[in-house]
This record gives sequence, structure tokens and C-alpha cells, in this order.
Amino acid sequence: MFGRGLHWLPRLSCQTTLFSLLVFFAWAAAIHAQTASPAATESTEKTPQGFTPGFGFGTKFEGSTSSDGTNPDLTTGFGYNFSRHFGVVLGVPYYFVVAPSSIQQNNPGGLSEYAVRFNMGDSRADLTWILPGHALTYASTIHAGAPTGDKKNGFSVGHVTWNWSNHFEHGWGNFSPFVDGGVGNTIPDTRFFHRPYMTFGYNASAEAGIEFDAGPLSLTGSAYDIAPWRPQTVISRIFSSVPGSPFVASGASTDRRGYASTSVQTGGASLTRDNGFNAGVEVKPRRYLDLEFGYSRSVPLHLNNFSFGIGVNLGAWRPAAQ
Repeated sequence: MFGRGLHWLPRLSCQTTLFSLLVFFAWAAAIHAQTASPAATESTEKTPQGFTPGFGFGTKFEGSTSSDGTNPDLTTGFGYNFSRHFGVVLGVPYYFVVAPSSIQQNNPGGLSEYAVRFNMGDSRADLTWILPGHALTYASTIHAGAPTGDKKNGFSVGHVTWNWSNHFEHGWGNFSPFVDGGVGNTIPDTRFFHRPYMTFGYNASAEAGIEFDAGPLSLTGSAYDIAPWRPQTVISRIFSSVPGSPFVASGASTDRRGYASTSVQTGGASLTRDNGFNAGVEVKPRRYLDLEFGYSRSVPLHLNNFSFGIGVNLGAWRPAAQ
């Protein structure tokens, strides 16, 4: 979520890794405080509390892998919850992209000497409102991005981006059915699917599913659909342009998997149309530790994607009061 003046970070290797790990633990606590508990997390006899007012700072590490490469990121940010209903987070993702061997062989001039690319992404701001309740919990988030990332390496679309997402859920005991809907000018990554490309173009998104929460174990299943309209641009994260070559599309394309063979594509709405299903499991072996594992299947791309996430809540790490 912060900007450009940190491109020296990839050169610090060990120091950067150590610092990132330390900051990670702090951010996990901020994420825990910033995110409202699902209705099923609490007993249906209790009222969800929403946000915890106050400041938060730290990092979250998550990503996904598939036959189209590995796309994890380390997101560092700063947040403040003004009340139990409204909070803001500012931050920047730091990407670690590993292209599959087939693309490394076909695109040697576009990859680093280690075939792994490290770079900052676009600066971000998230503004979230939540209205918790017994019958229905509603959350609305405006995501805004500034073009501070490297477009030629697939870490930015080169434009200001935005998404408006809405979440509805209701808890019955341990079960929470939910429906999400949103609109924006880019397709954002989700906890189930970190895409091997970025997009620029208007789209509407929808997801519906159910979560089962049994204390230390939570299971989620859902289906999603993304419906773009008007012209679309796809910028690959796994096939980068060769230094010195023009960074432009050669013409209109209808190849949905063109991100594996070219750095930038343009085309109609069908270029980024997507739908599929997700499944995930969250394990809490300790009250301060969250581990997430997920699977996503993109039907148009014929792509199986496996995701992960790690969270540590420092507030819960403190010994309980006697």
C-alpha cells in the first residue's frame, strides 16, 4: 500500500527477509483487529462486535501457486479503526513472482537472473464500513489503488484502480451462508486466487457460498463469477517484456491464456471473463495463530490454483488474565 521509494529492498536479501518476518507478526494482529468476525464465529446468541477501535501496523503473507507459476506477496500497511463500524487501511504489497520453467525458457530476456522477480505493487487504500447484527451482517469496502508499481513486470496496470465490494452473511449455529457482490475497473486478487496477471477494464463480480466454523477449524465453499464489459487490458505477471522492447499490445486478442506468451493484451469483454469455484480450510492450532489453505478452479482458464495464508494475532498471544 505505500509507494516507490523502496526499490532498494530486493538488494538487501537477508536483512529484508528478517525485517519482513518481524513486521509480519505485527500486521497479523492489525488484520485480526481490522476484520470483523463472521456471524458463525460467534454464537448466534451473541451480537458480533465489528471492528476494534484504534491503530494497527504490520504485514500479512499470502499467495497461490498453479501450473502458471507462483504468486505470493507480503503486504505491509498501516490501519486505523475510527469506530466499531468504520476503518481505513493504507499499504503496499511486495510481490515474489516465480514463472513456470516453460515460460522461463521462452522469455529469458524478460526475467531476472534468478528467474524470480521481486517488486513493489500499487499503493492501496481500503475504507470499510460494517453493520453487524443478529439477523444479517453487512460490510462494504472501497478499494483504491495508485499506479506506483512496475507495469512492465506486471505489478501495476499503470492507472488508478478501484473496486467497491459488498458482503452479506447470516449465521445459523456454526453455519454462515454469504453473498458477495462488487464492481470495479480491475479484477482484484482473492485469498483463493492470486492471478498470474492484472487487468484494467470495467467488471462486475459475484460470489456465493457457505462457511462452517467449528472453533479451531473452519471450512468454506463458494462459487464465483466475473462479468466484464467494454475493452479490457491484461498485463502478465509471469511473462515480462524484454528490456528495450515496446510495452504495447500487438492487436486485439481473444486468447484468455495469452498472459503466458505475451506481456500485454487488449481485447473485448470475453478476454477477462471468468467463473469457477473455491474451497478453503482455516486451522487455528493456537488462539494467536491462523493457517489458511485453499483451492480454486477457473473454468475458462482450465486452471487449478492452490493458495495459502499465515496470520498471527499478537493480542491473543498475551497470557490470559488470572
